[in-house]
Amino acid sequence: MLTRKGYIRAFDAKEGTNNSKKSSSRLRAGDIIKYTSCGYHCFRNCILKVRIRDGVIVACEPDDTINPGIPREDNYLSEEIINKGLIQTRPCAKGYAQWQMIYDPNRVKYPMKRVGKRGVGKFERISWDEALDSIVDKLVETKENYGPFSIIHHPYSIFGQCSFPLAPWFGAGIAGWAAHSTNGWEEPERWVLGKDVARATLRQDEVQVLNSRLIVLWGLNPLSTLSGGWAHNLLRAKEQGIPIICIEPRYTPSAEVLADQWIPIRPTTDVAMMIAIANVWFKEHLYDREFVDKWVEPEGLKRWKAYVLGTDGGVDKTPQWAEGICGVPAETIEEFARLYARSKPVNLNVSLSMGRQFYGENPTRAAMYLQALTGNTFIPGGTPAAETGLPLGRSTAPSPRVDWQRMPGTYDPPTLMAAFKWPKAIDIREKLDSGEISAEEYNNIIGNRAENPTPNIQMVFLDGNNHLNGLPDINATIRAMKKVGSVVVSSQYADLPTARYADILLPQIYTAFEGRNCQAIYFQQDLFRTGMNLANYFLYCQKCIDPVGEVKSFDWIWTQIARRLGIAELYNPRLANTTDDEWDEAVEELHKEAYESWAGSDYIKPLNPLNWEEFQKKPVFRYEIKDPYYPYKRDMDRGINPFRGTASGKMEFYSEFLAKGPEHLATSDDPPGSGKCYGGGGLPPMAQMTFGGRDTFHSQESKKYPLLMSSPHSLYRVHSFLDNNPLLRGDCYRHAVWISLADANARGIKDNDLVRVYNDIGEMIIPAYVTSRVVPGTIFIFHGGWYNPSETKSQLMPDGIDVGGAPNLLIHNEDLPTTIVGMFPCKGLVQCEKWDGAR
Repeated sequence: MLTRKGYIRAFDAKEGTNNSKKSSSRLRAGDIIKYTSCGYHCFRNCILKVRIRDGVIVACEPDDTINPGIPREDNYLSEEIINKGLIQTRPCAKGYAQWQMIYDPNRVKYPMKRVGKRGVGKFERISWDEALDSIVDKLVETKENYGPFSIIHHPYSIFGQCSFPLAPWFGAGIAGWAAHSTNGWEEPERWVLGKDVARATLRQDEVQVLNSRLIVLWGLNPLSTLSGGWAHNLLRAKEQGIPIICIEPRYTPSAEVLADQWIPIRPTTDVAMMIAIANVWFKEHLYDREFVDKWVEPEGLKRWKAYVLGTDGGVDKTPQWAEGICGVPAETIEEFARLYARSKPVNLNVSLSMGRQFYGENPTRAAMYLQALTGNTFIPGGTPAAETGLPLGRSTAPSPRVDWQRMPGTYDPPTLMAAFKWPKAIDIREKLDSGEISAEEYNNIIGNRAENPTPNIQMVFLDGNNHLNGLPDINATIRAMKKVGSVVVSSQYADLPTARYADILLPQIYTAFEGRNCQAIYFQQDLFRTGMNLANYFLYCQKCIDPVGEVKSFDWIWTQIARRLGIAELYNPRLANTTDDEWDEAVEELHKEAYESWAGSDYIKPLNPLNWEEFQKKPVFRYEIKDPYYPYKRDMDRGINPFRGTASGKMEFYSEFLAKGPEHLATSDDPPGSGKCYGGGGLPPMAQMTFGGRDTFHSQESKKYPLLMSSPHSLYRVHSFLDNNPLLRGDCYRHAVWISLADANARGIKDNDLVRVYNDIGEMIIPAYVTSRVVPGTIFIFHGGWYNPSETKSQLMPDGIDVGGAPNLLIHNEDLPTTIVGMFPCKGLVQCEKWDGAR
């Protein structure tokens, strides 16, 4: 059995954590300790102990706010204490390494404006007044000339919200529906479970895996992509003898460290195996009839069962049928199906990535069907097979909340597109204006209901993200960035791919360390941060150091813009008239007020919280978890039907809305008034193995581009954040294309050769990693590598062939008419050949 010590060795050897380097910092008199949280998109909010010397950070250390001095708590604490959440919350390699980027000599420290063409990446320094005045002038001009639907802000114009902070009071901005991470899951959850993804009812506290008799990680690599808590509890489960099976086309660290069995499978074919599993259950009567009769809508089940068994006139979807599609031996499918059926409770964890592929809605639905058929949907140790990649859990108890006293706005930004379609909306706008396409066609392409107004995006704000790098079809996003009227980007680096296309480039704060950044979407986010899953603590994020140069927080920036527009008293009344010198102190006082109000409440007072001054010494408050949460527990405890959101009040295997077909989908939003429109495409009303499509093993394009590329997340990046961190590169991580021995030999490629990876929309030059860890016919390039155009240009790459290894260059942003608008694609069909040019 591989223990946690072996887990560390495996990471050292396989993904490359460099444990030989030791911190040069040592405890000295006068060192200052502060506590904060990463606060960058992974949402875990691990606790960072920051050591500061002479105003400079010298180390980031493990959490010692509980059980100090204990490196492995399992050796000292009882299982009962650990399961109550009374343990440390330690960061991963990314958390420990990020602080050194504060002092990167290439960091943007001052406002700048573009000189030369967009994309060249040349800027000159300007004052804050000039930058803010320019932004305000352009805001007013854009709204006056193009109307309220001409301004978009990201990264979080998602879930029907507009993240442009001033939208409700300025009277302009648009919202997007769904989100990049959840698009392939969010809609299927509503079809099957009647559940909105924003309601955290499907998640589980991490310790629930210890109640399982079988853990299945399907397409999920939690040791690299999820929180440290998940890794810890899965290792505990393994050490307690709970079997773990990984089904995955790549032999990941999770497969190596955790799995009793790795089942390799071809990407985009998972649903075939899932259907064959159900085929075994139906024929051998292995499904939970009592649960199904009570909780599954019978007509939809009848239709799907007929499809699975072939009694609807189709073929019998046996394990032998599935083997020819997914590559998993029929015997393996049969035995896995029987093990699954007799191992209740089964903790089936299906990655969000499964929804982020063409026809990804099929396996995401089928996974929910499998858990329903076996009665695993809402029991301790079970899951509904949804949202594992978003383990946001639920708060155990209240945490402090600042009263910002924000005034209500008069403008409600409409939802006019799928969130990630904004570059497409800009890129094809000229076709609408020239009459080449109609308004209805334009709206359908971007996921907007045919009768809705068309957005005319002329001003783009990109705050703290790298959208150009992170969205599918980078070249299309580049075209959009060149066409749009004005681009404002906040970034820590001028060579960030997105920053290269900015007109105004603002220096971005390192939220975790440099200050009082409270901005999130268009509301204030307090500096009290709550963890995920075992959300039994909150942390007050302390300011560690003063920002470098003239770096300012997002909320300071937007407050200054609001002042110039005359709406500061509406947007941020409690800080509207605060001077720069008073800003940090004022923010601190607001949080002190919130903490003292919380501490004095009837619920909290008996817990004897420390006063504010004492709390600041180690600003973490933990609740004891008395009753770990599992999916739908709150509903079940209250006697509420968990599936009240569906028309039948049960889980529905068949979607009547999808069954109405493309014409209805093009003119309707679902639910009505939400703005969610799937366009004029088609998708089966129930989970099926759908052949064809874009970027799948069974696409027509596979004859020309025979390798299916996936873009998994890396242990060493958060999307593209930290790609330029030298501590997470070199001997630690090699950015390369993973290619199988068979595919490499067929192309004359050897390990570390430079190769050209290309298709009809992009090309790159990147080293090869030749390995037996991937299924033949597939390649893998980790998501988040920065697009880096070289001097060599081509027809496909007019700005330069990429040498940074950005996989989104090779992923199509296409859906209609073959499928519906909604899924966020993360795969691409490509060809790979040895590169004989310059290294």
